Amino acid sequence: MKKAILLTIMFILLIISLFPMFSMFYTAVIPSGNLTKVIKERYINDFEIKYMSYLKRKVKSEGKISIVNESPQSTRSILASGPIELLVDKLDLRVAKYIEFWVKGEGDFSVEIRDAFSKSVSKNFKATGEWKKYIIDYKDLKEINLKYVSKLVFNFDGQYYLDDVKVKYKFPTLLNFINVLKEDMFSRYILNSLIVSTIVVIGNIIFSTMVAYAFARRKFFGKNVLFSIVLATMMIPPQVTIIPIFIIMKNIGWIDTYFALTVPMLVTPFSIFLLKQYIEQLPIELEQAAYVDGANTFQILFKIIFPLSKPAIAVMAINTFIATWNDLFYPLVMTNSREMRTVQVGLALYQKLNQIDWPRLMAASSIIGLPVIIIFLAFQKHIISGITKGALKG
Repeated sequence: MKKAILLTIMFILLIISLFPMFSMFYTAVIPSGNLTKVIKERYINDFEIKYMSYLKRKVKSEGKISIVNESPQSTRSILASGPIELLVDKLDLRVAKYIEFWVKGEGDFSVEIRDAFSKSVSKNFKATGEWKKYIIDYKDLKEINLKYVSKLVFNFDGQYYLDDVKVKYKFPTLLNFINVLKEDMFSRYILNSLIVSTIVVIGNIIFSTMVAYAFARRKFFGKNVLFSIVLATMMIPPQVTIIPIFIIMKNIGWIDTYFALTVPMLVTPFSIFLLKQYIEQLPIELEQAAYVDGANTFQILFKIIFPLSKPAIAVMAINTFIATWNDLFYPLVMTNSREMRTVQVGLALYQKLNQIDWPRLMAASSIIGLPVIIIFLAFQKHIISGITKGALKG
């Protein structure tokens, strides 16, 4: 009974901890709106507005138009005696399933959809004399720029009623992910972050292990003092060190380059501390035997220490990758062009420019989070092994 209660509590805590991630992915596939309000359709015009002055700014007609108290679904519709144009604002039909509208009249008519670049598509319909719902499918609209639709033109020849013109959205949709990768240079930001994170991780694996091995196995003057200084640097906030690093990078001409984003991070105090503690627990007899067989220090380091330290190196690598991938402050200071931005800088500026477009923001956040999840899944066995074998001393 106690075991069942404990498992239930752990399961509930797991769901609570994963809820933000699930919410992010869910919001990323909605067509419009946010987590609590998914917008699956949008009215272009339902003609319920009482003010003709406002309506005339949205509806242009060669003939006479009027609002009448007749409608198939609501209370009012528009009565037109000739062609009319519905002007739309920021209508993006890339995520549309179809356009829907109601018409009442006699005879044939056509609907023309125009984009902001004067391209258009047209579809013919036949009115039956009664209210009828008509649909223009997304597949019929691919000849125009669906991102910038400017107007819908209803070519009526005679008196027709028109009502409830709206767009039905696809749900779920992957368009938000496609838009993020194609627009706003996000693919470039991802490439920059992958390059920077990979270089920093490889640098820490090589150089931090070498420094950790020296502290763990070698005896030299001032060893304890130097190691204490290394540990002390872990307590210095990065905001303090960013100014001298920036001045150095500027003086040698590395600002807005990969060198500025990687070189200062190739060795980190946490990596040195973690690996030193692990190496100290390895049997020193293996190294002594290697020395007897004629191996030098670098052969021992790369052929004995590195293979035996895989669990600790995996823990260090995943922590370094996550820290570098999620770093915002340092790349923001060291770069000044869009071509050199990393994903976190790009996301921060993107969010500033798109404060209401939650689906696209969450799609960008999901794309940024995927590499971290993949890296964790790839290294999880080594990480668990590093933790269980006591990567940290104490």
